[in-house]
Amino acid sequence: MSCPLHSRIHRAIFRPSKTSALAALAVVSAASAQSTVEIYGRANLGLDSWGMTGATAGAASDLKSRARMIDNSSRIGFRINEDLGGGLRAFSVIETGVALDTASNLGQSGAANSGAGYFGTREAHVGIGNGQAEVRLGRQNVFWGNGKIEDVGANLIYGGVTSSYTSPSSGWTASPASRLDNATQIVLNKDLVGTMFAGSSVWYAMQQKAEQTGAGLDAKAKAQGFTLKAEQGPFAAQLDYGQNKNTANGVSTTAAQDSTTTGVKVGVAYFYAPTSKVTFINTSFKTEFTDATANSAIATQGTSTVGAVGFRKQGANAFGIQHDLGGGHIVMAQYVIQGNYKNAAGAAVADTGSKAYSLAVRKDLSKRTSLSLSYNVIDNDKNNNVMNSGGGLASAATGPLGGTLKMLGAAIQHNF
Repeated sequence: MSCPLHSRIHRAIFRPSKTSALAALAVVSAASAQSTVEIYGRANLGLDSWGMTGATAGAASDLKSRARMIDNSSRIGFRINEDLGGGLRAFSVIETGVALDTASNLGQSGAANSGAGYFGTREAHVGIGNGQAEVRLGRQNVFWGNGKIEDVGANLIYGGVTSSYTSPSSGWTASPASRLDNATQIVLNKDLVGTMFAGSSVWYAMQQKAEQTGAGLDAKAKAQGFTLKAEQGPFAAQLDYGQNKNTANGVSTTAAQDSTTTGVKVGVAYFYAPTSKVTFINTSFKTEFTDATANSAIATQGTSTVGAVGFRKQGANAFGIQHDLGGGHIVMAQYVIQGNYKNAAGAAVADTGSKAYSLAVRKDLSKRTSLSLSYNVIDNDKNNNVMNSGGGLASAATGPLGGTLKMLGAAIQHNF
């Protein structure tokens, strides 16, 4: 059986006429327009001075200042779209982290950077949807992104401190999720209620270890949550809720066995100009452990005055401003205050909070290329150790208790 498209092109080539040639070109153009593959990415590399000193245990525990060249979440990706007709489309995203400073997937701490190293490490999903909503299956970003509320992080500048509190990788609490394997997500596009709630979603993920079989393995590990986004005039708001429940042998690390982490994040922004805004984000994270081994490990963290025994809840408030000076110049500032964490009895544990700030300037050389300079400080109380979060920015897996982190860096960013 011959293909109609092939037959029409064959006739146009071997029995040409002006009409048939134009018809063949139209058919080819229409067919190719139905499916597209876009290659995109970011090259983002900087030089900085990084150190964490003033440790509670004394100078011997300090992370002395060092000069670094560091990749800040560079990536390359593919976006594939096919028009199925009737407003329906199929799509896929495959995005891979790339370390431009080294030929490996190691972060500055020497630990593996989960955003780089293998194909599709950042985000890799397939989906189907229309103008109202879409369903996505695969490895996906959930909970930690702040959308229009706060986008300075790796998107615009080198560093920034807010991300260390909206999705912390150190300190006493952590977000329930950031980028999850085996995730199903339903995303609201528009048209159901106009565009006011576009981008809102619900998601569910099974932990990878829970898929394995074997003696003693419990297959109940799971994560779930939702994101509600809203825009009206110069205002934007976002609410995130997530819960990550692990069971004994249900995850790959014993440190997370029999734990439930719950997080709530609320953010608002006011755009007083098209590219200038003030922002506020509040976070509240809670972790509960029921596994005796994990509790024992936690109790040894920090000093004896902390006495963590399987429960902790902690919140933070982050303030920010992004101001467009014109001529491609943008200035930014962030300030975060994190309170002491609370134990199972609801009592605050002394000296377990922190404060942080960031100052930055960005110069756009074109629509794709920019330069940035930033200064970041995280000042921990004597029983806390929050550090940089994301992209392997930290130079140690765990910072010293009571340390003050300082990072001064400049970067070149090119988007393609």
